[in-house]
Amino acid sequence: CPYSSQRETESMSNHPQQEDLYYPNLVECRVKITGASASSKPLVRLPLEVTDNHAIPEKYDFAVEKSVMKKKQERSVELKMANGGGTITKEELNRSVLVKMKSVTGAKEDVCVAMLESNGYDLKTSIEAFFQSKT
Repeated sequence: CPYSSQRETESMSNHPQQEDLYYPNLVECRVKITGASASSKPLVRLPLEVTDNHAIPEKYDFAVEKSVMKKKQERSVELKMANGGGTITKEELNRSVLVKMKSVTGAKEDVCVAMLESNGYDLKTSIEAFFQSKT
C-alpha cells in the first residue's frame, strides 16, 4: 500500500471534521474541468428539417385510466350502500358481483366466476362476454 498508517493518521488529524470523508487512495487525485470550447470536436447541430418539422405530440388525457378509476369508485360506492355504508372486503365485493351476474345470466356459478375473473370482475363486460359466447 503506498500510504503508511502513520501518514493516514497524520493526514486525518489535520482535518478532524472530514474523518468520514477521507479516502487515502484519492489524496493525490486531481480534477481538471474544461468547457465545451476546450474540446477538439465542433458542436453537433441537427438539420433544420429535423428540428422545424418535428411536431410535438398532443398531451395525453388519461381517458382510459380515468374511466377505470370512475368505474371502480362507482362499484365501491354501490356496494357500500348495499352493505349499509360499512367497509367491505374484496371478497364481499366479488361475491356481490357474482350474485348479480348469476341473476342476470342464469348461468352456473363456476361459469360466472370464470367470466368475471377473465374480465377483472367488471360486471357489464362479463355479462356481454357471456352472451357473446352463447352466439
